[in-house]
Amino acid sequence: MPLPSGYRLIDVATQSYLLFVALVAAVLRGEHWAALVALHLGTMAAVHCLIGPNPPPVTRAVAGGRFTATAARAWLREFYPILLFFGLYGETVVMNRMMDTPRLDPWLVRADHALLGFQPAEAFAVAFAQPLFSEFMHLSYLSYHLMIGGVGLWLSFKNLAAFRHFVTVVSLVFYACYATYVFVPAVGPRVLFAATPERAQFVAHYGREPRPPPDPAAGRWAQRTFAFVEEHGDIAGAAFPSSHVAVALVTAWFSWRYIRPIRWLHGFFAVTILFSTVYTRAHYAVDVIGGLMAAAVLFPAAQALYARAGGPRHSGRS
Repeated sequence: MPLPSGYRLIDVATQSYLLFVALVAAVLRGEHWAALVALHLGTMAAVHCLIGPNPPPVTRAVAGGRFTATAARAWLREFYPILLFFGLYGETVVMNRMMDTPRLDPWLVRADHALLGFQPAEAFAVAFAQPLFSEFMHLSYLSYHLMIGGVGLWLSFKNLAAFRHFVTVVSLVFYACYATYVFVPAVGPRVLFAATPERAQFVAHYGREPRPPPDPAAGRWAQRTFAFVEEHGDIAGAAFPSSHVAVALVTAWFSWRYIRPIRWLHGFFAVTILFSTVYTRAHYAVDVIGGLMAAAVLFPAAQALYARAGGPRHSGRS
């Protein structure tokens, strides 16, 4: 089916996801549903105006050069999906409250124990509490944000076709994860260290209190930064599957294909994220497995959709 004038696959996917959330909110009519619907419809209108029947020309501002008003619109037209990621991620907790679905954490806690015989999110940081190792694990977890923004910026300046490929595939993976979080909320291992039913289950099963994580204030830069991000930027309900794992692996594929100077470093950190998400107690071990499965399913599906939509899949490297 041909795309609307000026639209690309990423635009159709973004508009579809925005409409999906608006419709779910309108049906559920939970707290703030009208504001959420209005915000989504307004965002859809803004995106449509940004694209328009005659999308702005991609000037040198996107590939290095003077930044004019026209170039700013061209830049925004390319980057707007990345700018929406944080807001779309954050709103899933609002949708969780509307859905009023029991959280998945009790099942995930039991699954971790069934797989390993203990709770890795509780034990890993205690067993390897050395300050330098802890700092590295937290730095690894934080590198995820640079994988998205850094790779995106690099490709936007060096290889615009590859950048469009990157934004489309990463966005499709994110939207699928976000849609999952709306319906199956999971807070993550933090529930074991608060007054929750999961903590009570832990005490009843293991006969002791869970060992608390190290005090972030006693750590170095990465630990303090992680604590700040967790307090001000993370949400309760988006643990399974781990989009941290899924998207890190997807971005590593783009570095491997298009950005030769950093591909080994990026690949290394993408692998360490499999462990740091558990070490920092952001995810259960089964969240990581879920993230691996999400990447294995969603990445080839997104690639196939991109190819079917006529997107060029260049093999050139920066």
